[in-house]
Amino acid sequence: MRAVMYHGPKNIRLEEVPVPKPGLNEILLRIGAALTCGTDFKAFRQGHPVLLGSLPAPFGHEFAGTVASVGEGVTRFKPGMRVVAANSAPCDGCFHCDRDENQLCENLKLLNGAYAEYLLLPANIAARNTYAIDEGTAFETAALSEPFSCAIHAVDATGIRKGDSVAVIGAGIMARFLLEALKAKGVRPLMIGRSPEPLATLTALGAGETISALDRDPVEAVRSLTAGRGVDAVFEAVGKAETWKQAISMTRKGGKVCLFGGCKQGTEVPVDAHRVHYGQLSLFGVFHHKPRYFETALRLLSTGLISTEGLIEGSIGLADVPGYFEERQHRSNLKSAVLPRT
Repeated sequence: MRAVMYHGPKNIRLEEVPVPKPGLNEILLRIGAALTCGTDFKAFRQGHPVLLGSLPAPFGHEFAGTVASVGEGVTRFKPGMRVVAANSAPCDGCFHCDRDENQLCENLKLLNGAYAEYLLLPANIAARNTYAIDEGTAFETAALSEPFSCAIHAVDATGIRKGDSVAVIGAGIMARFLLEALKAKGVRPLMIGRSPEPLATLTALGAGETISALDRDPVEAVRSLTAGRGVDAVFEAVGKAETWKQAISMTRKGGKVCLFGGCKQGTEVPVDAHRVHYGQLSLFGVFHHKPRYFETALRLLSTGLISTEGLIEGSIGLADVPGYFEERQHRSNLKSAVLPRT
């Protein structure tokens, strides 16, 4: 079969590799659609040991498709079924899993290899984090469950309630998913970005207000809209030291700062410790997702309660993937569907 393999930063290749055979409790999936992802672009540019592990490595982690064959012991899924799976599953027996911290599971292994004709789902993912999708849900839509589940996790972890004042720093795809997850909680957040076009999209999708960092200082703008106090909670969805600092500065006393955007390894952020201490701010990171959030994401996407219009800009074939990443490596705001059969 054809598969895109990652050999190092800015070095991915389309190769011929053997079709995997499912073993005990495993599922062989025929990929219907895989989605390009900002994390994959980050890995392409600079490497990502957490995501990819040892090299060369299979590449791509947002996908949906059809069951091609199943190993002994698989009873819930049959060949021909349309399914979507997460790119991980918890062990349910370690220190973190016992504390409902599945995303930090000591035995968590991230699955890659979506940019291929087939993908082998290991037993834990097949049993714990694979779901049937109905005929009315496109593979591309179902594959959005993975990134959306991360946003649902962040909103839940922050304890957002209806009536809270919330700001989101960022106007990309993950910021858009945060907006949708917040709307599901009855909150219409302030959205902070730079370019007019994505901010206009966020306004159309129901943002409470949009703020362009090119036109005014985001911290001053947020404080002016909240009687000088700052918001109850901020989600940082950019992953830069500058915006992490802004997030802390625009939060009210007693507020929460969800550091959702991952910074490059080794990034250091100066923090006003006096303000954090005496303002009693809560700062925390959020990583990955849990099975229940993935299932919730799929349900919301399948029922049409979440707008996906404009999230996927087009489709490419497997042979196009290396060139696509090279050309788009610095402008990866939109997703494309990778269709192995084209």
